[in-house]
Amino acid sequence: METSRRADAQTKGLEERIALLEAERDCRELLARYGFYADHGLSDEWVDLYTEDAVMDFWYFEDDEYFDDEMQPRDVDLRTLSLPLKNGRFVGRKELFDCINAPRHLRIIDRAQHQMDGHASIFRLMDDETAVIVSNSLVVARSEGHHAPVVQYQNYCLNRWTFRRVDGRWLIAENLRRPMGSGGASELLAGI
Repeated sequence: METSRRADAQTKGLEERIALLEAERDCRELLARYGFYADHGLSDEWVDLYTEDAVMDFWYFEDDEYFDDEMQPRDVDLRTLSLPLKNGRFVGRKELFDCINAPRHLRIIDRAQHQMDGHASIFRLMDDETAVIVSNSLVVARSEGHHAPVVQYQNYCLNRWTFRRVDGRWLIAENLRRPMGSGGASELLAGI
């Protein structure tokens, strides 16, 4: 009897560890798809990674005023360039579709690389239906005006991704993104 209980406990423990590993794998794959779809202008596929009520909340630089078409600062002296941050909040798949098809993103299609689950990241399975990843992200793009691989930095941020399992499939429920050095990054680590 004792052996049977011990075997049941070990089996349950293994099942829980496998579930944790599978959840982490599935959520990290979502982030890989996020980047790949964004890089190649696959808008419908990108939006399908999200729940119906998903939220994407990020700060970004107002680039129409401060960057030219090549994403180069309009001001020559980078030390004196003061870039204001704007809050972009998109709720639901319709607004997310508008976000991914905005001119600021369309101009880097097929020449950008989104790395959404960077080297240092934290994964937490909060319960059977919710998971969180806190990770760095980096977006770079090849300059449109050069045939050689001149790469331009686009952004470097800290992200808090919340995933929710819907009908047995993990989806992105929320992405909070703050530029490194913006002062807003610490809030993303709360409760982790």
